Amino acid sequence: MKAWIEKHSVLLTLLLVIAVMVMIYCFSAQTGEQSGAMSGRLTTWVVNLLVPDFENMTAENQESLRYTVGFLIRKTAHFLEYALLGFCLMLHIVQVQKKIAVRLPWLWAWGIGTLYAASDEFHQGFVAGRGPSVRDVMIDSSGVIAGVLLLLWILRRRKERLAIYRKM
Repeated sequence: MKAWIEKHSVLLTLLLVIAVMVMIYCFSAQTGEQSGAMSGRLTTWVVNLLVPDFENMTAENQESLRYTVGFLIRKTAHFLEYALLGFCLMLHIVQVQKKIAVRLPWLWAWGIGTLYAASDEFHQGFVAGRGPSVRDVMIDSSGVIAGVLLLLWILRRRKERLAIYRKM
């Protein structure tokens, strides 16, 4: 099994990248109402969890808090889904690099992820109740580089551990 996975690692990691891209596309294809309902439910749950006396606040303060928490949840979701994409892109490029030389693999992963983020925002311009946002591309791009750096950190730690074991 391990030999089969190793032999098909480029294809498997490419499928993983495509799966994450499809997931992101599906979230972006939701109308503003659908997306708002999803984040609204999560926002309500978080607010009720973190603010025990929320019901005793004024309506104005409740709305302000809901808006702030909702904004943070939506932007965190953007960051995390693109961090996952960056991680998967870098993983794929590492596998490709075993077969052909790739210069600056982290830059390729970050560039591809950022281009996908820009195309995703363009796509949202055609979805009812949604619109493109340069700020979201910047958040998404930051998520991509975070995912890339996370994988590089994991690989470096793994390499260091292997070196320690070989010395034993």
